Amino acid sequence: MMKKTLLVLLSAVLLGLSRLPLYSGWLGFFTLVPLFYYFDMGRHNWKELFRDAFVYSAVSFILWMHWIVGVTASGFVGIILFYAVAYFLAFLAVQLVWQKLPKLKYIGFILIFLTLEYIQNFTEFRFAWINLGYALTDYTVLLQAADLGGVVLLSLFLLLINFFIYKLLHKKLAYLLYLVVLMLLWTGYGIWRMQTLSLSEKEAPITVMQPSIPQEEKWEQEHFDQLYAKYVDLTAKAAQDSAQLVIWPEAAMPAYVLRQSEFRMLIQNLCDEYKIDIFTGFPDVLPAPLDYPGSAYYYNAATLFQPHKAYAPPYYKIILVPVAERTPLLHVFPFLWKLQFGQANWEYGTEYRYFESAGTVFSPQICFEIAFAELTRNMAYRNLGEHSGRKPAKIDYLVNITNDAWFGRSAGPWIHGMMTKFRAIENRIQIYRSANTGISMAVDPLGRVIKKTNLFEVTNLQAPLYICDAVPLYYHLYWWPRLICLLAAALIILAIFYRKPPIPAKGENQ
Repeated sequence: MMKKTLLVLLSAVLLGLSRLPLYSGWLGFFTLVPLFYYFDMGRHNWKELFRDAFVYSAVSFILWMHWIVGVTASGFVGIILFYAVAYFLAFLAVQLVWQKLPKLKYIGFILIFLTLEYIQNFTEFRFAWINLGYALTDYTVLLQAADLGGVVLLSLFLLLINFFIYKLLHKKLAYLLYLVVLMLLWTGYGIWRMQTLSLSEKEAPITVMQPSIPQEEKWEQEHFDQLYAKYVDLTAKAAQDSAQLVIWPEAAMPAYVLRQSEFRMLIQNLCDEYKIDIFTGFPDVLPAPLDYPGSAYYYNAATLFQPHKAYAPPYYKIILVPVAERTPLLHVFPFLWKLQFGQANWEYGTEYRYFESAGTVFSPQICFEIAFAELTRNMAYRNLGEHSGRKPAKIDYLVNITNDAWFGRSAGPWIHGMMTKFRAIENRIQIYRSANTGISMAVDPLGRVIKKTNLFEVTNLQAPLYICDAVPLYYHLYWWPRLICLLAAALIILAIFYRKPPIPAKGENQ
């Protein structure tokens, strides 16, 4: 029994370490090898499966996502418990296929783990961070394949390599050829794409601001003058550097800017004085009907201010952090409104927004929305959903604004920020990221970090804008993970209902 759990523990440790900024992503090639051994050890009862799933969830998340405690300790415990259940169901499904459809057990293992990665993108509990492919952050050449099938395809490649290594450990030397061929094709595609993808530089004087406002001071009224002075100083410097657009971070202004004219005019006056556009985040509030459980509708918002113009309609954050930004299932269990764990209970936004500045068009995301590949894809194209046969109208770039001050000097800002590379490659689009305390960066359509800041550095960042007209295959095949889910479900159903015919005793009629 202990040996089984140790295998799960080893896999969890490898998973956790592979995600840290220790140049340890290569561990992703071995992460799931212990789990192949685990399921090969025979049938596990449901108690063992749940215990081991909890170990897998707790150890891996404590290793590489401990920094979430700085935002919400209760939420972090909730994440561990939620994924303990998710991994338990995945382990149970794998065992069903392993025991009842042994000829398809390895295919079933791979499909079920890919399905687990994909379905985390849905429901109010969505928290799309566990993809195995994210271990490859430091390997830009290998990331290029994401324009074919997204981070899910990278996870598939890693699952296959884990399987090949597992077979090699069983002295199945033929799998060495499969491993070499896959790595050659994968690496070769990445090198070819980086050398041949056409990028054009567009004149777009864009500045990303990193003010590094301490979290403990940000919402204190007595510190507002000092906070605002920092924004004024950095905006003035951006204007001196001929910037036409300066991007402030998430919730940069700790006030209901659109509803409080004195705060709105502070931003507008800066635009007018320096003849510069300002894109900024802030909270917003709208009146709610009398029968609504909350006192009002609150939103995590952002919009564009321009000289001598009315502000643009705001973007409201579409995907909220479970528990930290909104308690899940409020519409199902209204009594949850009365529970307070420090969450804001923002409302969900429902519309994409597109802003025009300095002759360019961009769409924004707020905070951890960068983790969601399908949302990013939808934002990158203005005519998505139209069936006119026209070429998809890709915008010029994406903007991600965030406040990672919660995470201090932990691995969190790096792990969060590096997701930008995946979204840039999947859509072949440049992304500018403004993080209050860092890491702010500009990532080009090849996933290269062309400029970034240090943590807690007070600075502006300017980087050239690279445009890629190519529409990647991922745009057209974004639905392929759905097919994986269907195949995995079919395998599980077959495993549940499949019964081997009894073997007749010797001498009985056949």
